[in-house]
Amino acid sequence: MKKTLIALATVLHLIPHPFSVSPVGALALYAGAFGSNRLGWLTPMLPMTVAAIVFGFYEPIIMLFVFGGFGLSTLAGRWLLRGDRNYTRFGAAVVLGAFIFYLVSNFSVWLAGMYPPTMAGLAACYIAGLPFFLQAIAADAAYCFVLFGLHALIERYEGEAIAV
Repeated sequence: MKKTLIALATVLHLIPHPFSVSPVGALALYAGAFGSNRLGWLTPMLPMTVAAIVFGFYEPIIMLFVFGGFGLSTLAGRWLLRGDRNYTRFGAAVVLGAFIFYLVSNFSVWLAGMYPPTMAGLAACYIAGLPFFLQAIAADAAYCFVLFGLHALIERYEGEAIAV
């Protein structure tokens, strides 16, 4: 079941989409909630790697941090969604996961020299990234609804389908 949802997120990530509107952030939260303790953080790397192979690689330092940001976002899923799940925890996980990714990925853009190597340059980089951060929150919330919703539906009806 988990592999099917990971494959679905990978395919959705390959479909053209605006920056920060992808299922990878939600997949990171899903991996934190349901993935293995040791390797769950690798789950969001699959769609990112496939996309890099299909569409091409980009600035190595940015790519490393982007992958790392999604890997770290699994911690939000593990911390907030591993046990009890409710609307408050989902909301907190979505915002925290997107915030972790925002901090890490924008820092890499600044580190790669796309903004002046000053504190003002770093601040400008984070300010320029705010619209993408807001888009990521919306996308992560929508895709979490899909991934966790499908998971719950499959889990609910899995026993009935087998018994038929």
